[in-house]
Amino acid sequence: MPCQKTMISIFFVVVLCVFLPWQSHADTRQRQEILSPLFDMPCDKYGVPKNLAMAVARQESDMNPWVINVSGRDFYMKSREEALALAQAAYRAGRSFDVGIMQINTYWIKEYKLPLEVVVDPQNNVQIGVWILAKMIRQYGLNWKA
Repeated sequence: MPCQKTMISIFFVVVLCVFLPWQSHADTRQRQEILSPLFDMPCDKYGVPKNLAMAVARQESDMNPWVINVSGRDFYMKSREEALALAQAAYRAGRSFDVGIMQINTYWIKEYKLPLEVVVDPQNNVQIGVWILAKMIRQYGLNWKA
């Protein structure tokens, strides 16, 4: 009997390993298709290659507008309201956090006195993130440091 339980456990682990990456990849592709137009204007305006900005967004947030990383831990919120509430709580607590599609860090939020309500909005988040990326490219060049 223990062998049968072990086999069942292994089966479920294999199913999860096969299914979850596919599901996540499909979700990312769908979000990418939906959110892609948000990158057009800011990338043109700030001279940032769209494929680079979108690659940053995929890496940072998996193109998820409601992800908040608080002190190194990701929280996947279900709505703008939930994301905003968590960001506000983290801000009040003095925690470092990254928010939204482009994972705007509290450094930038404080430096430019950006209202959290603005930063949480996906369109604004992409605009701000691309602006920051352009600023870093001008400072460091088009390389990993930027």
